Amino acid sequence: MTIRQKIDRFLYARGFVHDEVRNLMRSQLCFSLGLAIGLLGVTLGSAWSLAFAAGAVVITLNFWALARIVQQLIYVQKGAVFTLLVIFYGKLILSGVVLYLVLGVWRLPVWGLVAGLSTVVVNITAWGLKNFGQNKPDA
Repeated sequence: MTIRQKIDRFLYARGFVHDEVRNLMRSQLCFSLGLAIGLLGVTLGSAWSLAFAAGAVVITLNFWALARIVQQLIYVQKGAVFTLLVIFYGKLILSGVVLYLVLGVWRLPVWGLVAGLSTVVVNITAWGLKNFGQNKPDA
């Protein structure tokens, strides 16, 4: 079994039942966390790479929650907006606490954090360009 298949099984078991969402999440995990671990290893845990890793983890967890919840809320008619708002504000508060710790308490470099947070933008753009123009049959 390949690493890709193992990650797919892991994601499927955690609620990522739609192929495209699972592919996008797998891509985010491999790209952002792989890059963060690689940078930490190469730079021996420099402050910049720690900030990058913190940003990559925060944005990956946010993306994870968003992708998983949106997948489920598609089928919910009553209470979907309230649920989405509660989850959004919960994630916002937790992200704010982490950003405060990274920037205010630990004083890690801002640009490392921004680069880590940007991994989701790079991932979605690359995924979109790869899949642009592909005809998918209606489900």
